[in-house]
Amino acid sequence: MSFSFGLKNTLRHKLLLLTLLPLALTALGFAVMSAYWTSSYTDRQLYMKVSADLSVANGTLKFMQQEQIDTLEQLANGFEFRTNLQLGDNRELIVQLLEVKRSRSLDFLRYIETEDLTSLNEPNFNTLIPRLLDKEYLNGISILNAEELNSINFGLAERAKINLIDTPRAVPTDRIVEERAMVLRALVPVTDDFGELIGVLDSGIILNNTTTAVDRIRDLVYGKGSLPEGGIGTVTLFMDDVRISTNVPQDVSSITQGKRDLSLKERAIGTRVSAEVRKRVLLQGETWIDRAFVVNDWYISAYKPLLDFNNKKIGMIYAGFTEAPFSQIYYKTLIESGTLILLIMLVSAVVVTNHTRLLLKPLNKIHSVVTSVHEGSMHPRIGKLDSSDELVDLAKQFDVMLNLLEQREQQIRLANDQLEAVVDQRTRSLRRRTEALKEHIRLLKNTRQQLLDKEKLAVLGELTAGIAHEINNPAAVILGNMDLLVAELGDAVEPARGEVDMVIQQVYRIRSLINNLLQYSRPGHYIESYEHHLVNQIIDDTLLLVSHALEQQKVTIKKSYEATSLVEVNYQQVQQVLVNLILNASHALEGPGQVEIKTADWFEDGNLKGATISVIDEGKGITREHLEKIFDPFFTTKKSGTGLGLSVSYSIIRRHGGDIKVQSEEGKGTQFTVYLLQEADLSSGSSEVGILEGLAAAERVNRRAVSNQAEELS
Repeated sequence: MSFSFGLKNTLRHKLLLLTLLPLALTALGFAVMSAYWTSSYTDRQLYMKVSADLSVANGTLKFMQQEQIDTLEQLANGFEFRTNLQLGDNRELIVQLLEVKRSRSLDFLRYIETEDLTSLNEPNFNTLIPRLLDKEYLNGISILNAEELNSINFGLAERAKINLIDTPRAVPTDRIVEERAMVLRALVPVTDDFGELIGVLDSGIILNNTTTAVDRIRDLVYGKGSLPEGGIGTVTLFMDDVRISTNVPQDVSSITQGKRDLSLKERAIGTRVSAEVRKRVLLQGETWIDRAFVVNDWYISAYKPLLDFNNKKIGMIYAGFTEAPFSQIYYKTLIESGTLILLIMLVSAVVVTNHTRLLLKPLNKIHSVVTSVHEGSMHPRIGKLDSSDELVDLAKQFDVMLNLLEQREQQIRLANDQLEAVVDQRTRSLRRRTEALKEHIRLLKNTRQQLLDKEKLAVLGELTAGIAHEINNPAAVILGNMDLLVAELGDAVEPARGEVDMVIQQVYRIRSLINNLLQYSRPGHYIESYEHHLVNQIIDDTLLLVSHALEQQKVTIKKSYEATSLVEVNYQQVQQVLVNLILNASHALEGPGQVEIKTADWFEDGNLKGATISVIDEGKGITREHLEKIFDPFFTTKKSGTGLGLSVSYSIIRRHGGDIKVQSEEGKGTQFTVYLLQEADLSSGSSEVGILEGLAAAERVNRRAVSNQAEELS
């Protein structure tokens, strides 16, 4: 990207961004806040309205109850009624009750004498008798079953019957018919002139399959102009969760503008309330003020439980109106607000862009000069500009700076040429001395390493020769005495012949091991014995040597022999390696357990090279830190260990031309794998290589120890 392009676009875009971004953020914030406030205010107002509607509906229902009890009270205290009671004129009394029932639109009205109160077989009425005997006026809502309705007046049960309609979101039910009735009921005690109870007036209005009460409340709450165009205001009375009286339509499309009075078939009588409303209102006894799904549409709804004379929840009263018209108003408001904000943004963007272009116009000439300077030309100058502002002052100062820069560049070039000549002359000699010093350091390191290796080999040779001499003498004594013992005992030695032969064999093995040690000190004068053997037989012979130690620890050996190839090895040396690996594996178990030994043919690039021996344990494993050091001489994690076992084993296998590899996971176990060749690689320097590798590892251990001591002292 060129400098001109980057400067032009970066500066212009930054100015536009700094100008338009706050405006855009302000507009966005205003839009979000407007949407939130509109939604919050609208929802709050709607919920406040529906709550007030519910209060009016509930108050209207209570007013109807009070009207009913006022009617009975007037009747009970009326002259004609009391005269008929005193005269015992039952015929006139019945006529008067029928007239009041017809004029007040009651479904039943009866007079019950005191002596007949306890003989009625009406459970709901019987619960009220104690309160009536106390001359208490009662009005409220009661649920009557079909038997109670027919006992009051035959035919009432049939009028109350409602077929249930399957309703979305309602709790599933197996019922198909509701035969009970919700009754608006009033009971007034009647007393004689001395204040003694002589009877009870009982009246009721069945709310099932009626429209009078809900339409009266609807007309009061949702009169003309109370809702936006297309809004439907509804009121419902529920018995339990069943709509028994409602003006909610079965189908919203059946409501047309101006049509408020629906037939019973068009109303959602027999449908049921949604499960969430039922749980909150009927089961928990709370008032619902929220949106709810009513039959087939979403309504802003308010529900309140209805209680009977004994304060038991028997149903609900509902008031609400459709949500859709208010949602349309809300989205229309949002669209109008968003459109207005977008227009303001577009106008502002046009104004800001034009002014930015005019502001940046003087910079175009400055940009061209800056581009030329960036490309290496120092001759162009900005010159005179038409405007007079801060940019003009900047251009003048930039021209002055370019003049000074051109002069300084010439001076720097001259000084640089002189400096390069002096530096080249001085550094030529320094490079020669540096190369000579590097060569001296390299020779010094090589000489020091050779001296250190020779010194360690000399010490190791002296130590090995001394140990071999001290061990060979007792071994010779043991061997001689064993021969003497066999000769003296004669045939008596036969019962212990196996043990005696084992002792003699082990003494010879000790002498063989001593001879191997002598190899370290005199590798040029010692000839090893290499023969071809099957690794499976070597392992079996080795297990005889360690069987006692394994039995004491209760360690079992699992053998898996798959190797078929012969390998060229020194038998005793390989046995020494296997003894070390098997005992290390048993020690890793820290108790009873199992060690697995596997053999297999060793293939490389499809060619048979020899055989492998794997010793596997399920012990504590080796940490990653220790895994790098296990073949170093004198490194051990055992309290009584010397740290030479694995180092010597590694040297033996390497002297054969083979290798030892280890895999371990802490807490899961360890696997050592020995690789042996069909034909041992007995090159002349192999012995020295093994010893030197071991000594080099020992030197690393020594350096770490010295480093640790130095850190502790510091």
